[in-house]
Amino acid sequence: MAMRAVAVRPWRGLRPAALWVRPQRLQHEQLPEQSDQPIQMENPYKEPPNRCVLCGINVDYKNVQLLSQFVSPHTGRIYGRHITGLCNKKQKEITKAIKRAQVIGFMPVMFKNPAFLTDPKICNIKYPE
Repeated sequence: MAMRAVAVRPWRGLRPAALWVRPQRLQHEQLPEQSDQPIQMENPYKEPPNRCVLCGINVDYKNVQLLSQFVSPHTGRIYGRHITGLCNKKQKEITKAIKRAQVIGFMPVMFKNPAFLTDPKICNIKYPE
């Protein structure tokens, strides 16, 4: 038996470049060309901003019960921001109002008014003085 050599022609099924059309997949037809670009979205791990307790409340030197919450019951010192958790603006307002109330005579200077010792705590006091 004689073996016949078969010529392989790989170019036989190819079309010329002018007639060739890029095949499109169905799942990509509705997406725009920039679909692989990242989209803008909020950070899902971002915690909501912490508001201080007094934001939205008017601080007045005559409200001694509110002001006494930010004073140490034993020494009469004004608690700092790391203890009260207030924003800078409200901490300054509280400090000014406490000083004004002490000068006028509405609040004692060296201790907390005993009438307000049983009030619920607003501040997170971890290390009492």
